Amino acid sequence: MKRILLLTACCLLALPALAQIDAYTTWPYYYPDFQQGTLILSNGQKRVMPINIHLLKGDLHFVDEKGMIQMAPAGQFSAVQIGEDLFRRVDGYLMKITAGPDEKNFVAVRYLADLQSLNETGGAYGTPATTASTQRITSVDMPGFVNTNHMEQFQHRESGKKLRIKNEYYVVINGKAVKATKKEVADAIGPDRADAFKQFLKKNKINWKNEQSLLTLFTFLNQ
Repeated sequence: MKRILLLTACCLLALPALAQIDAYTTWPYYYPDFQQGTLILSNGQKRVMPINIHLLKGDLHFVDEKGMIQMAPAGQFSAVQIGEDLFRRVDGYLMKITAGPDEKNFVAVRYLADLQSLNETGGAYGTPATTASTQRITSVDMPGFVNTNHMEQFQHRESGKKLRIKNEYYVVINGKAVKATKKEVADAIGPDRADAFKQFLKKNKINWKNEQSLLTLFTFLNQ
């Protein structure tokens, strides 16, 4: 019995690590490898191909029939389905979507690589200091790995520096993306419903960095 409990505890402790995005300067992608996904084209047609999300620019990359990494033009697709993950372009950036009441109301999360943290080291009195590594790191953002061989890039994916990933949360209200903060959402709602919104927040404790909690806002927004 003790062994079963120990194994269960180990599995639970491992869950956050499994959910973590392991991205590097040599592999700035959301997934550890390209995943077979469905590209929903702007004309309604669908294409299935190996795809991944580039974390520096929020672009969609795919592997072509020659094994080369290519970028899908933003105007040619409306959504991307990879397993249970759904991505849509919000404010010009490909974001992961948590479905809301309809297609114009949902929660979106933008995942992006924090390059600035890689370009800083401890300076005098603990203050950050930009180093000479800036040129090497920012050069990653320019080519974006387009027209490179997938297998060669994959084999060296962990040879670079580990990327810190930042999550930015948004509430999309009637098609408009609003930063998921109390102030930004209150401003979007407007002064006419300000008092009612304050009362709603008193009864509903919103976690502004949790997709499921943010969905609770639509209970108020749809009233």
